[in-house]
Amino acid sequence: MPKHQKVAPMKLVLTVLVGMVLMGCTLPQPALNVKDSDSAIIGEKPEGYPRTLIKRLPDLPGFCIEVTENWREHPYQGETIWLKEKTIKSLNCPGKTSPGTSPDFRIKRPNN
Repeated sequence: MPKHQKVAPMKLVLTVLVGMVLMGCTLPQPALNVKDSDSAIIGEKPEGYPRTLIKRLPDLPGFCIEVTENWREHPYQGETIWLKEKTIKSLNCPGKTSPGTSPDFRIKRPNN
């Protein structure tokens, strides 16, 4: 058997192995990308949530936005990661501001 006939199967095996390694390297790796470092916490859920804030819109008198912040649990590689979520809705501004609060930014407290 000539030498070049023995080399062809070896090249084929080597080519297949290199292809498999390259495919393994291109598979998507699990990643967690967070733009704001305050929007993700590893471990236990932060206290004081959910929290609702009401902010007046200075260019639209009488209108406000209500922002509710909370944390949602996400399992990630055997750990618990808490990601901050915000819900925003528009509303008519409530009456007068409470004493000691800013007219532009207030915390909405639940009725007891």
